[in-house]
Amino acid sequence: MPSDTAPRREVFAGPPDAGAGAGTHHGADRPAGERGRSLVRRILGLGEGLAMASGLAMALLHLADVRAVALQGHEVVPGVRLAGQDVGGIGAQALRDQAQALGHAALDRPLTLSAGPARVRTSARALGADPVIEASVASALAVGRSGDPWIDLRDRVAASRGEVDLPIGYRFVDGPALDALLALAPQVDRPSLPTRLDLERRKVLPATAGSALLAYDSLSSVAVGLAEGVDHIDLVVQRKPAVEDPLGALADALDVSVVLGSFDTPYSTSDADRSHNLKVGSTAIDGVVLQPGELFSFNEVVGPRSAEAGYRYATGIEAGELVDTMGGGICQVSSTLFGAAFFAGLEVVRARPHSRPSSYVDMGLDSTVVYPDIDMKLRNGFDFPVVLHMTVSQGRVRAEVLGPRRPYQVAFERELVEVLPYSTVWRHDDHLRSGTESVAQRGMRGFKVKRIRKLYQGGEVIKEEDWELRYPPTTEILRRGTNPAGQVPEVQKAPPLRDPATALRVVQ
Repeated sequence: MPSDTAPRREVFAGPPDAGAGAGTHHGADRPAGERGRSLVRRILGLGEGLAMASGLAMALLHLADVRAVALQGHEVVPGVRLAGQDVGGIGAQALRDQAQALGHAALDRPLTLSAGPARVRTSARALGADPVIEASVASALAVGRSGDPWIDLRDRVAASRGEVDLPIGYRFVDGPALDALLALAPQVDRPSLPTRLDLERRKVLPATAGSALLAYDSLSSVAVGLAEGVDHIDLVVQRKPAVEDPLGALADALDVSVVLGSFDTPYSTSDADRSHNLKVGSTAIDGVVLQPGELFSFNEVVGPRSAEAGYRYATGIEAGELVDTMGGGICQVSSTLFGAAFFAGLEVVRARPHSRPSSYVDMGLDSTVVYPDIDMKLRNGFDFPVVLHMTVSQGRVRAEVLGPRRPYQVAFERELVEVLPYSTVWRHDDHLRSGTESVAQRGMRGFKVKRIRKLYQGGEVIKEEDWELRYPPTTEILRRGTNPAGQVPEVQKAPPLRDPATALRVVQ
């Protein structure tokens, strides 16, 4: 018997080594139990191989039968759908009739033409399409009949699962389709736009490139889309060149999300000419951007109040009297803007009060302008740009100063310093009866007031400013009759004059 220390030989499952003796039998040194288990495994492996071979043979026989039947058949394989309808099992003529009905019914199905951001709903009929029936019939009959047994088996299984749904293709005549595209072109056409300010929504809108529909180039896209029976076709769109963009360089720095200060004043909508002037003047200011340290001049921005600039004659104040003047009402625009700038904390460089108190604004918050001599000037003292926003609507003129944040809370204070009496003058009027009088202009007392602005941060006053303002009295003008046969004026009782409150404070 070999000793326990004798070297063991390795047993290989492959061919014997070339150096082995001719009479060597591999596995001869294995125990009997191990040799038995190896034999069983070999027998089981042989059985599995025979089973797989048998199954493959049966599958091939089945595929051959399927192929033979498929190649001889004239009916659509079960489960195939055409334009969403099950056409499985029907013959060529019945399929042709159904395809005809489905194709014409689908001419009016919604079809979307996309041209950049524009979307237009139309239909195949509107594009001059006509269904290609024979091609659709041939496609449906060809499912499962390629001649390749594996492909045919795959397609038949897919059809049985409802996964084969064939579209009905269309062809079209260029004329109607081109007419439809040319009619669509104006709806797709978009101009190139510069950077804009949407001040109502407090947004800065970036510049956008315009677009134009290339109708003739889009014909091929329509042809392909209709042939494939799709419900969405992308047309050929050309981008337009960019336009001049004055705000483009400022867009990244602009932020109009916060109202720094606002102010509004009332106006009578029944005075059409004055309302018109308010809108013309406000439009010139709306959207003006003031960079840090930049000076705003009302007269420079608004320009002359002339008929050429769109202004009309309307009631205004001139030398302390109410008269019709070109651009009448423009001082309400300047006063409303002044109020917004005051509460926003902009620097008041120049602002002159009216020659008489105004009915639409408290004394101390008004600012008169006369082109080109009397101007209102403001400066942006912040380290960020601000934007002026003005609207005139439904009896209110409103001004806003917009920016990224509001540094201050602002208080307006006014103190009444002195009341100034008015004088009275008489003017002869030959239209009035002798001995009668009529008030041509009512006298109003004048005032000296002190205007104060306080800027707060964290509840503490960090800056205080004050101005001495004078509102001259308004002369009362009486018309005295000189005609014995003249008219007798109607006597109207005027309400008593009221002086302003001795003190006023408004915080914003």
